[in-house]
Amino acid sequence: MTNKKFWMGILAIVLALGMTVVSCGKNSKSSGSSGGEKATSSGMPGILKITGLPEQNWGVYVYSADIDVSSITSISSAENRLEAFGTRFSFGDPFSLTSYAGSLWTVTGKRQVVLVNQDHDKVNILDKNNPLARTATVNFRNGSVTVSFSSFTAVTKN
Repeated sequence: MTNKKFWMGILAIVLALGMTVVSCGKNSKSSGSSGGEKATSSGMPGILKITGLPEQNWGVYVYSADIDVSSITSISSAENRLEAFGTRFSFGDPFSLTSYAGSLWTVTGKRQVVLVNQDHDKVNILDKNNPLARTATVNFRNGSVTVSFSSFTAVTKN
């Protein structure tokens, strides 16, 4: 098995965990920003909206701000430090965030968000234009935030 296939298999396991819980909040609105700016929310907890997100099969994973998510290896090894994950019902919908414990995500503060392209056969780990994963640090308020897809950085290191 090649190294690329091995890590894609590891991420597939992580993604399978993320798909086991589906939460509500499909049509809620939230606003906010990434980085050091303060996020705002419409009051609906657990909503991550990514503007400009390409229409592909995406999964989102939330880690504390001190977690290293700079490589596929570090993301895979941080699996046990996952705080929340997101699911969505269809393209264009925001992600409903669920804590790792299974409850609605309601945390306020800066967190690392890992966006994973679940169309594994269409990505290239080393290609910054079409990587397997992208990361951004965002400020959540009551578990919600809106962030631009352009705020996410491609993870191109294995």
